[in-house]
Amino acid sequence: FHSSLKTVVCSVLILSCTMAAYRESVDTSAAYVPVDVDGVADEVAAPAAALAPRRGLIAAALAATALVAVGAATAVRGGAQSQGLRQLPGTADLQIKAEVEATWVQGGAFPSQAPEMDVDVQYIGAAGWGTNYDHIPTPEMCAAMCQGVEKCNAYTWVKDAGLPGCPSQCWLMEGISEKKPLKGLVSGKPPTRKPFAPPPASKGKASGSLYCFALMVPEGYEEGLLKWQHDNKAGIFGCDQAAVYSNKQLTIAPAVVTQVVNSTLKCGYGGDSMSALNSWIFIEVWRKLIAVGDYKKHDWVVKVDPDAVFFPDRLSKLLVKYQGAGYINNCRYGMHGPIELFSSRAIDALAADYKLSWDGKAPKTCVTKMDFGQWGEDMFMDQCLSKILEVKPVPTDSTLMCESHCECNAWYWCNEGPDMVSYHPFKSIDSFKNCMANAMGSAAKETKHMLH
Repeated sequence: FHSSLKTVVCSVLILSCTMAAYRESVDTSAAYVPVDVDGVADEVAAPAAALAPRRGLIAAALAATALVAVGAATAVRGGAQSQGLRQLPGTADLQIKAEVEATWVQGGAFPSQAPEMDVDVQYIGAAGWGTNYDHIPTPEMCAAMCQGVEKCNAYTWVKDAGLPGCPSQCWLMEGISEKKPLKGLVSGKPPTRKPFAPPPASKGKASGSLYCFALMVPEGYEEGLLKWQHDNKAGIFGCDQAAVYSNKQLTIAPAVVTQVVNSTLKCGYGGDSMSALNSWIFIEVWRKLIAVGDYKKHDWVVKVDPDAVFFPDRLSKLLVKYQGAGYINNCRYGMHGPIELFSSRAIDALAADYKLSWDGKAPKTCVTKMDFGQWGEDMFMDQCLSKILEVKPVPTDSTLMCESHCECNAWYWCNEGPDMVSYHPFKSIDSFKNCMANAMGSAAKETKHMLH
């Protein structure tokens, strides 16, 4: 009973585990780190207050569904087998218990995209590079993390490492010196890495021009990540015009100098989902963007986090069916911050509200009529535009963003089809490039299949 309960707890905590996993990583340059410790560039978005409890229930329901799928499986590939208990009256619960206690059923909860795993086997790392990450809920995610680090050739996932909350752990290694049986561990090798090629740009499209920007924290990984994107014409640098905002003037590339905002870019966490409480930071960012005025030259304004793998050419295709929209929501639970898409007229409405304030530093009506102290900037913008300024229509399209906080559970594989506009989060150049290669590879494969 206690072992099954522990499995349930780990499953229910799967989303919070994903957030916590990378905060405690040993080598944050090696792979993904979904929550930015300074709370700026990676807002873990809070839904509308009325939806917050519902969202928690949905997360739990998803985890419970995964648990049922594991329990219903009748065979384990390379792992602990069902004990062959007969389905006699009164023994069904014993069979379910035996199967739920399997260390891992590859392909049981959802289709596996990793090579065949060695269940109940430990890989001992050879001399060389290695690192580990806490609170990684599945070996599937561990395999994806290994694929996202070029020097990772093998991994071992520990189901219960004795950690608080979700107790699982992921070890990445460059080489293997030994394999040995050990209950509760799952090991394997990553999928073959796909070759990377710069993605297509989106400029001068009939669906409208794109003004894309990112807010960058000057210290840390974001500057290097944005420089790589610029050099490869990826992300925001595939838009009609790109800009980077920060609280220091920095040269990202010869023709890309940051627009300076008056903010420390620091904030706390809070609210129902422990989101970054960064509304005031982005109130200043939007003030600066409006003051610069370049957005007026374009039809759409796109805010993209530096660690969001973003395909502007896919966005342009999507926008064909949303001409006339005020802005587009990216999640059924409310707008999430990794990518935010607004029409220029929506930002014009916001600019008019800034003008109503005595010093022009905040949108007066939105600030005075909303209690947003426990909100992230994404919820502030969503509520400000829709409820206060009444910018409409506001369609929702789930292909704008794939992340775990909006029911895209296999976000780390980056192959949800040729229409997915962005994946989040990928905080190292290796993992960002790998995600982009996976996304483009899966899109090309699907296109080829359709042609045949």
